[in-house]
Amino acid sequence: MEPIIKIEDMNVIYFLGKPNQVHALKNINLEIYPGEFIIFFGPSGCGKSTLLYSIAGLERNTHGKIYIDGKNIAQLKNRELEKYHQKKIGMIFQAYYLIGSLSVINNVVLPQIAIGVKKSDRIRNALELLGHFGVKNQANKMPNELSGGQQQRVAICRSLINDPDVLLADEPVGNLDSKSSDDVMNLLKELNDKSQKTVILVTHNPTHLSMAHRVFHIKDGNVLKADVNKAINEQIAAQKEKELSQVPKELEMLARTYSGLSSESLPTLLIPFKAKQIVAEVMSGISTDEIKRIETRVERLLLLNINKANLSAEYLIHEFSDFLDIDEEKGGMGFNRRKALRIAEGIIGLISEIKAIQDQERKISENGAAAAMDKDYEVAQIRHFLLENSKTGLKSLASLENMNQAIRARLDNAIDRIGLQQALDLPAEKGGVGLNRTIAKKIAKQMELLMLGKLK
Repeated sequence: MEPIIKIEDMNVIYFLGKPNQVHALKNINLEIYPGEFIIFFGPSGCGKSTLLYSIAGLERNTHGKIYIDGKNIAQLKNRELEKYHQKKIGMIFQAYYLIGSLSVINNVVLPQIAIGVKKSDRIRNALELLGHFGVKNQANKMPNELSGGQQQRVAICRSLINDPDVLLADEPVGNLDSKSSDDVMNLLKELNDKSQKTVILVTHNPTHLSMAHRVFHIKDGNVLKADVNKAINEQIAAQKEKELSQVPKELEMLARTYSGLSSESLPTLLIPFKAKQIVAEVMSGISTDEIKRIETRVERLLLLNINKANLSAEYLIHEFSDFLDIDEEKGGMGFNRRKALRIAEGIIGLISEIKAIQDQERKISENGAAAAMDKDYEVAQIRHFLLENSKTGLKSLASLENMNQAIRARLDNAIDRIGLQQALDLPAEKGGVGLNRTIAKKIAKQMELLMLGKLK
């Protein structure tokens, strides 16, 4: 697994070169992986909050590199950094920072206003979160009418409203009594366990250290050591292996890639699962209810393909874009025509390619000695789709042959998504394809969607 956060040789220095220079963080090197619960622990003034704010992109006195999903946040332009703050991370503070002149629900919806979510959707999303965290009945109250624990729950709702991958919490229970403190920590642990959020928490209190997968001990700006909670990690590993042991061999690679696949759900939920992955790849900025309606439509199309309906891609794009374009009161989605056509082309393109792979896999299984030629055709077909869809090309024959080999290895489950991405990113002279990291990651993700064509 690749780290979601990677810090290399990072220093934070205030008043650089001046008599009052302060070296707040010194030569920090660490990696944090998706789904981890991490605690930065140490006494007040040791630099743990500075480290947290550096990861958040709020500390600008940094020297070194901080990578989030492979991107160095120090090199992000203002608009990119703004998007990072809006979508990638959620912040929770000790002092809550709720706006006293706004009601609870209006505090929670603020991040969605910033990204242009329409009012009815953001109100619905906020109420769902407030209900989940037990403060829905406080929605129309002002923050000063709530207890400290309730205010922190509201602050958590606000941090989650844009569904970030990473939650950063700076002493979130520092102002709470022991009961409220335990409640908030349990909520954070639940978000980590059930929603797979990466949680990074700063504290000087050792009470809750046992909740973390790893604890980084910080003193005088240095990371002294990282303690691993073996009990938690062994429990997670054992549960994961138990789940994987129940998955058929040919599905194991996909099960490792998609946490939504389980042995219990495979027989009955395969079509909805395929639909969910396709929609998630081409959609953004759409409410859960809208996505569910579109997924249902995609499920019908997948069932049509399985039943060998002889419908052209052009017809399906026209039919699907009409559904997206028609007003909601007439049973459609109410998108504008341009957006509807773009979404329809993306979804139908993926469905058609998955269907083609499914047909080719069946042909290979039936052809015996001639299967090698069928496999070569399948690899070439997939390569054409991936390169065209990512709007990129290859620079040499070596790159072409290496990409063919990488696709074949993924089809044969000899490598997983990460292995494919690494092969695409590696220079051609080293046996790779020579694509840049962003394109390699995009193509590897697309390949995982196409792998759904191997599932029957």
